Amino acid sequence: MLQRIYERIYEYRLYSRVVRRNMPAGLTLVMTESDVSTPVGIEKLRSFVLWCADLGIKSLIVYIAVIVDAGLKQDATSQIVDRLDITDLIARMYVRDDSGARMIYTTDRSEGGAVDVDRGMDLDCRVKLDISIGYGGKLELTDAIKDILKKVESGETDSDDINTDMIESHLIFKYKPDLVIRAGGKSLTDFLIWQTIYSELYFTDVNFAEIRRLDFLRIIRDYQKRQRRYGR
Repeated sequence: MLQRIYERIYEYRLYSRVVRRNMPAGLTLVMTESDVSTPVGIEKLRSFVLWCADLGIKSLIVYIAVIVDAGLKQDATSQIVDRLDITDLIARMYVRDDSGARMIYTTDRSEGGAVDVDRGMDLDCRVKLDISIGYGGKLELTDAIKDILKKVESGETDSDDINTDMIESHLIFKYKPDLVIRAGGKSLTDFLIWQTIYSELYFTDVNFAEIRRLDFLRIIRDYQKRQRRYGR
């Protein structure tokens, strides 16, 4: 009991310090399908989104890695979509399709892909939430190159005009996250391999289902203490 009281006091003091400093404008969370295979994992994801909203973080991309095997991958993807679709999260979800990435919505199919935070927080506080399920960086980059080559073949563009700006314009995820959090792992996936070249990385010591709000605040505090060099 006393331990819990101490943690709550420490969490409050940490929040008070963190909220006054610079926040990552964009944040990416990397996890695996096992992290959201249970109601506990799904509820933790919902909590994570609310934590971001509470700190004023405007953009969050969640990547859920799934089993590579084609048959199992499709089954796992469908199950994850179904679990997310019954939550009150409003997000744009991306899954692998024969023609590339297919976008679907959870809960609210209207444009915007943001979750309203109305549980004791300002209604103006919103998080633009995107969820990629098994659609990794290699696939995204490959699809972007294919799209460009089709335009070259049709004469819409010239091969000499291909540059980094053109490639970036054909990527699905446009923004470059300030912070990438890898939940419960020691190595990164290939997600956002183009966009995260200058992002700060953080590997959690615990699995995603065990992450507390206190842990999240510590992650943000760690980010705030870093001196970003952007490759310099």
